[in-house]
Amino acid sequence: MDRKKLMEQFNKQPRLGTLATADDKGKVDNAVFSALQMVDENTVMMAIGDNRSYANLKINPQAAYIFFEPAESPYDWRGARVYMRVADSAEAGPVFDQMVAMVRQMAGDQAADNVKATITFSIEEARPLIDMSK
Repeated sequence: MDRKKLMEQFNKQPRLGTLATADDKGKVDNAVFSALQMVDENTVMMAIGDNRSYANLKINPQAAYIFFEPAESPYDWRGARVYMRVADSAEAGPVFDQMVAMVRQMAGDQAADNVKATITFSIEEARPLIDMSK
């Protein structure tokens, strides 16, 4: 999938998406997130609270994010499936402070006060939302 096109779709707002993570036993969790940002053609960043997704990412760095923009027919929906691996995380420091400030500006004090960490992902693979290939 073309990464420039992916980045344009990925960062378009409003959009809805879900982040799938798994614990060390393979138990999958899937949670709604809309604030992930693709910062370049290979990197996604997010601010995250002290929740199940964050607990899973601390022990299993693999994640998948699916986002979509509905259309008249499901075959016309825009979006993608993005398979990622945690490259870095921070609970303090300049990147953390910058992300908290951004969350505060976009979503308010309550959302910013709930940020526990920032996660930086490396994109391993990206596939179209509707893709019949293996």
